[in-house]
Amino acid sequence: MKKINYMITGVLSCLLLFNTIGSYNASAAGLQVTFTTNPQIVAPGTNGYIQVNLRSTGAVISSIDITATSWDPTVVIPQGNWEVDVGSLDSGESYSVIYEFKISSTAPPGLYQVLFEVYGAGSIRQTAIIQVQDATVVDITSVDPTEISIGQATTILFNITNNGGVSLQNLLFTWEDPNSLILPVGADNRITIPSIGAKNYTVVPVDVIASSGISPGVYPLTILIQYYDQTGERQAINSTVGLQISGKTTFDIVLQTSTSSTTTFAVVNTGANTASSVVVSIPQQPGYSTSGTSSTSVGNLDAGDYTLASFSLSSTTSNSTRNGTRQFYSFNRTGMNGTPPGGNFTGGRNMFMNQSFFGVGNNQLLVQIAYTDMFGIRQTIQKKVNLSSSSMSGFSSRTGTQGSFGNSNGGFSSQSQSTGSTNSMMYIIIGVVGIIVIIAVIQLGRKKKLFHLLKSNKGRKE
Repeated sequence: MKKINYMITGVLSCLLLFNTIGSYNASAAGLQVTFTTNPQIVAPGTNGYIQVNLRSTGAVISSIDITATSWDPTVVIPQGNWEVDVGSLDSGESYSVIYEFKISSTAPPGLYQVLFEVYGAGSIRQTAIIQVQDATVVDITSVDPTEISIGQATTILFNITNNGGVSLQNLLFTWEDPNSLILPVGADNRITIPSIGAKNYTVVPVDVIASSGISPGVYPLTILIQYYDQTGERQAINSTVGLQISGKTTFDIVLQTSTSSTTTFAVVNTGANTASSVVVSIPQQPGYSTSGTSSTSVGNLDAGDYTLASFSLSSTTSNSTRNGTRQFYSFNRTGMNGTPPGGNFTGGRNMFMNQSFFGVGNNQLLVQIAYTDMFGIRQTIQKKVNLSSSSMSGFSSRTGTQGSFGNSNGGFSSQSQSTGSTNSMMYIIIGVVGIIVIIAVIQLGRKKKLFHLLKSNKGRKE
């Protein structure tokens, strides 16, 4: 069966070669008929035409008619009239007739026949051959990312898909910015793709950078993909990809000053674009609150510019628990006045429970910045600002005095009070011990002196 198929294919190929570059000489009828198919190999979904060439080699031939009588209508779709009345040809005269057709987009590859009948000085039946190649469609199916920042090198991934039924080799991928403002980084703009399998894809990475002189907007990249199909024909596919130059910018925010009434931050535009209608806000968050307004408008910020934003900022967490310090709880004879975190405890006089309680210790403040970018789109970002312990000491406290946790009759006190009492007691003890030591030394000195006097007096008496 395979041998028969090969023989049929060989015969049809010979007919194609004969009809394309040779001539069939119907000398008996005095009429020479040749065919030319253009293009020689037709892709699915494209148009072509068959040119029928007539030449009278003898006497005058009258009433010449050409009719296409047989073809595969699911593949070859006639365009226009396929029945032509030529009329007559004088001796040695030539005439050409064009039969236009379209190949179905779903046509499988192969050789297809179109049978023509030429009526004049007799009847001539002759076949033209149309060769349909396998559909080879190369598409750019995706581009990621589609947005890049000014002055920042970015890798763009182009997804190239071969929708055809045959593998392609040695594809040349080139790209170009007509404005020369988007340039390649580390290589040129030409990339060779070794192969793409049938019904498969490959990803082409391209490193680009947008010039600092470019303005935010959408810019076209011209893409050209070149390859040779299975017939040796050079194919070229042109595409245009839109690339957005970002209008976003970046900010830095740092603590400038902090007092008991006002906390001031420096807001810096560290990006390459102007930020318009900038609003700085302190959102609701654990540990901090604002009195009065929590948002302030600072206007427009050019690239590299900065401004100050001030708030009345308060800490909602006590110093003792915020800094993670250990708490000691005191008890009286009848028990503890108040309940420390962790449960109820009882104990005798001057008894201390070494029960510790540690706070969160979070010194980061969340600050929100809203602005309008170069495209007129409102953007919002959030930044964390580190607050040092020294700056936090300047914040006012919403809890008021943070000394005593108990009532006025006793209970337990905070670390600052207990530490102060302990230090005072220590100084008193040291002073008492010092006095005792001094008195002991003095008394010892007096005893020694009295002993020496008694001894000397005894010697004199003797």
